[in-house]
This record gives sequence, structure tokens and C-alpha cells, in this order.
Amino acid sequence: MANLLDRYVTLPLTRFVEGVLLRRQVERLYLVFGGHIFFQTLRTAVQLDLFTLLAKEGPLTREEIARRLGIAEQPARIVLLGLTVVGLLRKRGRSYSNSHLAGLLLVKDSPRKITAYVELQHRAMYKGLYWMLEAVREYRNVGLKEFAGNEPTLYQRLAHDPEVEQIFQEAMQELSMQANADMARFVDLSGVKHLVDVGGGDGTNIIALARRWPKLRATVFDSPTVCDIARKNIAASGFADRLDAIPGECFADPFPKGADCLMFAHFFTIWGEEKDRELLKKCHDSLPSGGRVIIFNMMQHDDETGPLSAAVGSPYFLTLATGLGMLYTWGEYESWMREAGFHPVERHRLLRDHGLIVGTRS
Repeated sequence: MANLLDRYVTLPLTRFVEGVLLRRQVERLYLVFGGHIFFQTLRTAVQLDLFTLLAKEGPLTREEIARRLGIAEQPARIVLLGLTVVGLLRKRGRSYSNSHLAGLLLVKDSPRKITAYVELQHRAMYKGLYWMLEAVREYRNVGLKEFAGNEPTLYQRLAHDPEVEQIFQEAMQELSMQANADMARFVDLSGVKHLVDVGGGDGTNIIALARRWPKLRATVFDSPTVCDIARKNIAASGFADRLDAIPGECFADPFPKGADCLMFAHFFTIWGEEKDRELLKKCHDSLPSGGRVIIFNMMQHDDETGPLSAAVGSPYFLTLATGLGMLYTWGEYESWMREAGFHPVERHRLLRDHGLIVGTRS
């Protein structure tokens, strides 16, 4: 009787609960539990240039893919299974092709590729995030021990490893191509004469802004090695008459002279609340009347329930970057701006969880 009960009642009921009611939660647990596996499957495919192969020659069978990539069929099968399960590849019959998203982001000659960011995750983030438990307990970026040097932030220590620093800058450029192009299209810089992009990286932001605003002068304000990269990109862009790069440290050094707009793109996430407030006060003291400060970032919901991008991004800033930051809410940035003396403060929602917060000095 017990066997019949298990077979005809308990088992079907359990299948219904797990397969219907709890299916989404179970699948999410698989994705969390196997996150490192899925990522390494993705990185392997990027390094093998599988997505580019399929973009140029696909659809292809498993046998054809293995032969063209120079690998055995069994390993190819494992990689293809993982990529199909997560939706990066589509399988019809015996043939595989890229999903729309894979074609946009993972093909090496796509203008929106994120292949350098995939490699940065492997070369830097994975090593650092191993130490997350210790970082949470100690409230500092313990993962920094994986990198040479004695400087307090990842960005400073990258100067000791030019290869990884170059990958980092390429990855940041790729991220800029994903979201910062929207910022350049939608930010209102009418009346701005000289914009300083604090922590502006390789110059991608100000080059895009120079194209959109033909009378704008703009400057990258970043570390010396990063400014070297930015100057090369500026020279290649043809905007060297309006754009430049000045080395400096935003907390210790004054902002470049003559700025009437200070922009921080993906920058306030790096620091803790105290540092961000300090920086906004410095901006207020530095800007003329009518000058603007602009924060461009992925934003956390005001009720602190998401989005997923905020949850994915925040541990990196604690465990590796500085030990201080995270992705903050819209309301936090707005309140810090007002307390620094900026009025009015405006909120502008953009795409991919990004937004602009603009404060004006009265």
C-alpha cells in the first residue's frame, strides 16, 4: 500500500510542486550554484571564437563545429550543451546557431561586443571574488591580495600589470559602448563650455560627447597611465583640438581649471557614502554658479529590491575594487546632491538599468 501511495500520489505531487510551483526557484538555484561553470563555459567559447564562427558560417552541426575549432567532439558537446541551456545558442535539428544576444555581444567584430569584459572577469573578478566572505566580515577589499603592489585600490594596482590593465580598459570601453552611447544621446549639455569626465578612462565618453556637441571642450581626469591611453584615443578620434587628458587624483588634487560641468560615469559606485558626499561637496565648491554635476550609473531601485544588475555588480566594489562601494539607489544620490548644495536635482531614466542624475549649483 505504501509503495502504491508513493508511486501514484507522492511522486506525482512532488513532480508538480518541483516542476511547476517551484520550477523557477529551482532553476535559479542551479544558475547560482553553477555560476562559475556557466561562466567558464562562456569564456571557453569566447576564447575559441565559437560565436564568430557561427556568425560567419552557421548554422553548423556539432561535428562541423568541433572540426573547425580543432577540438574533439566530446568537449565540443559539453560546451554546446551549456551554451544552449542558458540560451546563448539555439539548436534546431542537429545544427547550432547564435542567439540574437550572442550575435550582438560575443562576436569579435561586433561593434557591441563584450569579449574583453568576459576575459576581465576571468583574469581579475574571479580571483578577487574568491575572498568575498572575508571581505564581508572585515569590510575591506580582501581580494586585492591577488594583485601585485601595496596600493589600496584595484585601479592603482593594475598599473603593475600592463596586460591586465589593457584588458580592463578595453572592457570599460566595451561597457561604455553598451550604455554610455545612450548617455551621450540623452544628456543635455547645452550651455556647457568645459566638461571634465572624472575617472573618464580611455576617453570613450568625451569622444562620444564631442561628436554630439560640436562646441564642447572636454577633459579626462584620471591616473597617469590611463591618461596615456586616453590621449592616444583622442588623437585617433580627430578631436585633439577640443579634448585632452589631465592626470590627477580626484580626492587629493583640484579639478582641472575652467570646468563648468563635472561628470562621473560609473564612478560613484566605487566609493562609500562618506567619500561620495565628500566628492559632491568638492564639486559644489569647484563649480561656478549654474555649473552642473552629472552622475551616470546603473541604479538600484529605491526600495532596494533590485535590479539584478545591482546585485551582480555590488560585490565587486566591496571585495576587490576599493572595499567601500556598491550600486546605490536613485534616492541616495539625489539626497547627497541636495545636501551638498545642488538645486535643482533631476532624475532621468535610461536603458539597461542606467540613469542620469543632474544637479545644478544655484
